[in-house]
Amino acid sequence: MSAASPLERIAARGALPPAGGAAWTERRQRALASLVAKGLPDRRDENWKYLDHARIAGFAFESAPQGEADASALAARLLPLASARRVVLVDGRFAPGLSEFGTAAGLEILDLSTLLERAPEASLALLRAPGEDADDRYALLADALATGGVLVRVAAGCEIAEPIYLVQLATAARPSVHQARVVIEAGAGARFTLVEHFMTQGDAAALGNLASEVTIGEGADVTHVRLHQHGPEAAQVETSVVRLAARSRYAQHLLALGGKILRSALRVALEGERAACRLDGLFLADGERQVDLVTQVAHRGAATETIQEYRGIAAGRGRGAFNGRIDVHATAKGANASQSSRNLLLSPLAEINVRPQLEIQVDDVQCRHGATIGTLDEEQLFYLESRAIDPATARALLTFAFCRDLTGRLPFAALREAAEALVAGSLPDRDLIGGPG
Repeated sequence: MSAASPLERIAARGALPPAGGAAWTERRQRALASLVAKGLPDRRDENWKYLDHARIAGFAFESAPQGEADASALAARLLPLASARRVVLVDGRFAPGLSEFGTAAGLEILDLSTLLERAPEASLALLRAPGEDADDRYALLADALATGGVLVRVAAGCEIAEPIYLVQLATAARPSVHQARVVIEAGAGARFTLVEHFMTQGDAAALGNLASEVTIGEGADVTHVRLHQHGPEAAQVETSVVRLAARSRYAQHLLALGGKILRSALRVALEGERAACRLDGLFLADGERQVDLVTQVAHRGAATETIQEYRGIAAGRGRGAFNGRIDVHATAKGANASQSSRNLLLSPLAEINVRPQLEIQVDDVQCRHGATIGTLDEEQLFYLESRAIDPATARALLTFAFCRDLTGRLPFAALREAAEALVAGSLPDRDLIGGPG
C-alpha cells in the first residue's frame, strides 16, 4: 500500500474520534490497524471485482463533514407516509430538529452519539465489531471513525402500526466521506415497518459509509424498505448484517434509483428454526451510474426459508452487478431457498453481471436459483405496437411493467404509489409514461 493512502494518513495523524472514551479509542485503533493491514477492497477481491474503485478513491476519507440541512427542501422530498415516526440523520449524525417520532409504547429511538458519550461500555456491546470477513472492511472503517447514527428498538410483544421513517440526508458539497451506524432491534413477537430513505441535498458529493445491524427476536416480524435516491455526484457503500431467531420474519425491499455508485452488501443469518426472509431488489444503472449488490444468506436453523427476487436495468453506459450466495448448513434440514435475478439491458454499452451461488451441506432441502440478462421481449413489443402504440412508448411501458412487479409488493398504498412514481420518473424514457423528471 502506498504511503500516501488515506488509511495510512488517518493512522499517522491519529485522527480518530474521541467519542466513547478510552474503551472506544482502543477499539477504534484495532479496527483501523486491521484495515490498514488488509487495505481497502480492490478488483482482486472476488466480491468487489465489478466496482469502479478509482471513483471511490476520489473521495476524501479523512474528512467527516456535517453540513446544514435545508428543512423546507427536505420536507418537499419526504415520502407521503401519514403518521410516520420520522428520524433524520444528516451526514451520518442524528438531527433532532428535523426528526419527529413522538412516543409509543415499546418504541425506543436513541442517538448513538449520545450513547457513546453516556454509556460507552454498553455501546461496545451493542455495536457489532467487524470480523475477518473480506467484505467487512468498510464496516471496519465505520467502526474506526463513526460517532453518529441511530438505535431503533421495539420491545417484545409490541406492534408499531405507523411506519418508522429513517431519512439519511447527505449535504457535503465536496468529495468527502461520512460514516454512520444504524442498529435495529426487534424483541420477541414485535412487529413494525421501517422505511429507510437515502437522499442528497443539492449537488452533494459525499460518500456515505454505513454499517447497519438488524436483530430480530423469536416470532418477530420486520418489514424493511430501503430507497436510494442520491444525487448524481453522491455515492454509498453499506454493510448490513441481519440475524433472525426462531419463527421470525424479515422482508427487505431495496429500490436503488440514484447516485453515482451504490455498493450494498447484505448478510442474513437464519439462525432459528423456521425463520424466514424475503429479499426483493430493484436497481437502475443508467448514464454512467454503477450499482453493485451482494447478498449472502446462511441457513442455519431447520426448516428455514429464503425467497429472493432481484431485478436490474442498465442503460447508457451504466453498470450493474448482483452477486447472490446461499449457504445451507448441515443444521438446516428441511430448508427452502429460492433465488431469482432478472435483468434488462437497454443500450449496447450497458453492462450487468450476475453471479448466483449455492452451497448445500445437508439432504432433504429444496433449493433453486436462476438468472437472466437480456433485452425486452419482442413478442410483447409487437403486441403493443399492433395496438397502435409507437415503438418507443411500447418499450417504456414494458420497462415500467418489469419494475412494477416488485414495487407492487411494498407495504402501505401511499408508499407503493410514491415508489411507482419515483421509478417511473427515474427510467430513461420517463416522458413517454408520464413519469416526473
